[in-house]
Amino acid sequence: MKMLQSPVVAAILGGLLFLLTSAFLTTKGLAPVPHAEGEHHEGEEEPSINGPSWTFFNPEMEQIMDELKSERESMATKEKQLKELETRLRAERSELDDELKKIKAIQLKVDRDVLRIKEDEAGNLKKLAKMYATMEPAGAAKIMRELDDVVVVKILTLMKEPETALVLESFARMGDAETKRAAQLSESLRAAAAAKTPAK
Repeated sequence: MKMLQSPVVAAILGGLLFLLTSAFLTTKGLAPVPHAEGEHHEGEEEPSINGPSWTFFNPEMEQIMDELKSERESMATKEKQLKELETRLRAERSELDDELKKIKAIQLKVDRDVLRIKEDEAGNLKKLAKMYATMEPAGAAKIMRELDDVVVVKILTLMKEPETALVLESFARMGDAETKRAAQLSESLRAAAAAKTPAK
């Protein structure tokens, strides 16, 4: 009994027990951890933590994959809608370009017509001015009395200054009303002449 109480013997016995226990556990292995009831069903492959990583089942990873798949489908749908919108906008742009070309063509025609009318009007006014210049100033004034002031001013600007002066004098001899009109025509002639004179 004294030997068992010796520290050296106790250390040797402890070491032997440790070696025996380690050898037993190493040769027999640990018993598998039992599954909880209802976790494993017959015919289903039991997930293993000792196998390759691609055999793991991770619910969070599956959810992320589903979300990514749904987002990819949503992006594909949006891309399709954008392409359809782009096609529609191109068609509308083409129609607008066609309409713009038509409007420009109409504008050019209108401009040509207006220019033609202005040229015709200028030719007619020149003929009238020449005709009134050959008439007696009193007779010309009587006819111009019935015309609009704008037309009268245009005709008088195409006549020579002495001829214009005689016509205005004939207006003044017709009475006070025509004298005032002659003054207004003179002012309009002065403004027209100033507009034609280039600024120095």
